[in-house]
Amino acid sequence: MNNSSIQGHGIIGWFTANPVAANLLMILVIALGVFNAGDLQKEAFPSLEPNKLTVSIVYESGSAQQAEESLAIKIEEALEDVNGIKTITSNAASNGASVTIEKQSDYDLDTLLQDVKAKVDAISTFPADAEKPVITKAEREEHALWIQLYGDTDRHSLQQLAEQLESDLREQDAISQVSISGWIDPMMVVEIDEGALQSFGLSLSDVEDAVNQGSATAVTALMRNDQTYLQLQASEQAYMAKDFAAIPLLNRIDGSQVLLGEVATIKDTFEDTTSVLSRFNGQNSLAVQVVAGNEDDISESVIAAQQVVARWQQLDKLPQGISLSTWYDRSESINQRLALLVKNALTGIVMVFILLALFLNLSVAFWVAAGLPFIFFGTLYFMGEQFVDLTINQFTTFGFIMALGIVVDDAVVVGESVYTVRSKYGDTLANTVKGTMQVAVPTLFGVFTTVAAFFALSNVEGMLGELYAQFAMIVSICLVLSIIESKLILPAHLSQLNTHKKPGRNPLSQLWRQCQRGADGFMHWINYTIYSRVIEWALQYRYAVVVLFMAMFALIISMPLTGVVQLSFFPKIPGDTVRANLTMQEDVSFGQTHANLLFMEQQAMAVDKQLRGNQIESAIAHLQVMSEADQSGKVTVELTENAPYDIDTFTQHWQ
Repeated sequence: MNNSSIQGHGIIGWFTANPVAANLLMILVIALGVFNAGDLQKEAFPSLEPNKLTVSIVYESGSAQQAEESLAIKIEEALEDVNGIKTITSNAASNGASVTIEKQSDYDLDTLLQDVKAKVDAISTFPADAEKPVITKAEREEHALWIQLYGDTDRHSLQQLAEQLESDLREQDAISQVSISGWIDPMMVVEIDEGALQSFGLSLSDVEDAVNQGSATAVTALMRNDQTYLQLQASEQAYMAKDFAAIPLLNRIDGSQVLLGEVATIKDTFEDTTSVLSRFNGQNSLAVQVVAGNEDDISESVIAAQQVVARWQQLDKLPQGISLSTWYDRSESINQRLALLVKNALTGIVMVFILLALFLNLSVAFWVAAGLPFIFFGTLYFMGEQFVDLTINQFTTFGFIMALGIVVDDAVVVGESVYTVRSKYGDTLANTVKGTMQVAVPTLFGVFTTVAAFFALSNVEGMLGELYAQFAMIVSICLVLSIIESKLILPAHLSQLNTHKKPGRNPLSQLWRQCQRGADGFMHWINYTIYSRVIEWALQYRYAVVVLFMAMFALIISMPLTGVVQLSFFPKIPGDTVRANLTMQEDVSFGQTHANLLFMEQQAMAVDKQLRGNQIESAIAHLQVMSEADQSGKVTVELTENAPYDIDTFTQHWQ
């Protein structure tokens, strides 16, 4: 077969005859993937397009039932005839209500937003004290990291430190959202001595007017012309107890003043209508949560937060008795999945290389294994915003792990075919193309049927379809790139393969040759001693074989129906933490709620002591107690890495 006949085999023949083009294609795709990998966003759970709207109304009624009747029910009734709504969920509390609207999968969210806004704005029977409804799209917010300030100290010190920490965190470019749990609004309490007040001839209204005038917000005046810009600011805002004590109540004729501190006791305290319980590892605490938004890389957000914490600890910003800890790092899951992906990829490359080197040739093994970086870096490139716009998350990494066992098949088949043809008919360029063409059609159909099977997963309706499409797209891209690598790049690399090379005389070559002979002998024994006899038996008793496989098929089909194999869209995987949520009756005081939460905290420590046996150190790494409402709260437990028991065992004993 001459060069013209080689060119007649189209693009396969052209690339085989032009190995420089094949190498350039391979290097280019790998380089693009390497450069694009650093720009891919990492997140634990994939971010999906929002499919919910939230209508929120603040109404300080003091009663959840009143908020439900005055707000939530009226909104639900107004939305009954709106198209595109799948579900409506309402939540009422003493300070307002929120209504969550989930759209149908094929309906446009912006259109639904306009329809809902029009209906809600048309409601004219809301209470006069209720604030204006706020309608927003439910954007993704993912927990990234807990940062805990705790110690045997007063709340004032903890809240001041929490404010400083929050400010430092928000200065980081990788962090966009930070929230503080366990916060109570500060409040200045003025306790009037009525006898002292009357002795100066003053009334409570005089005190109220003086406080309002003496603690005014900043007033700004601006003067400007074409040559001058002058901004003046006057502020009498009081912040500290001593500032309030210095507010004048009465100016005497002689120039002296009666100050607020002379007739009142001023206390710098906190809002007494808010019930908050916040503890960490058995001590008073405030929790600062780093949250990853739609555009945030969860790994970068966690790294930035940990750097801030490390800087605080290095600069000794914490007073004596106050500690700062980080825990429940959600970036660990995606980092562990990436580590597993790299481990599996390296393991796959090594296994493929060893097996092909044993049964075929070292050169074939090397070039087949070298195709994996082309496939995976190419997939990373096509994951970019300019193509399919996917992130590195649990589902896409799952797609990579699934593709590991599939993409190498084409290269193995092509490599074996080329090796066989060249060793039988000669080491020529034409035989390389011939060996590739012999298996081109079967391997193409095999890949396309697999792509079709995975593509069908993305057609599932709703959120599940969007999630399945994540790893289905990754597997499909990997398979398409495996076609390009095995049909265009691999033949060019094997075009210089020498299948008739005489074995070397050095001891290492002789040893390797003996290993190859042993592997060939083993496979020959398997084929002619076991496999061929099984085939002969199956052909002789073909009806029995058909019945046997039909019975096996029926048995497998019956397993999910009889409950032997459980069906679940998402597997139950033990988590890193366990959380107990407490909800009390509406007429229960916050004191009873806090008492129950503290009891649950004590029970968690008792269970740990029981399960760890003679081990001295506690297996509980972190224990958080949090309540920001009168009738609800939660207790969260995270175990150490070397705990003598697992999270499921702890949960069963704690319940």
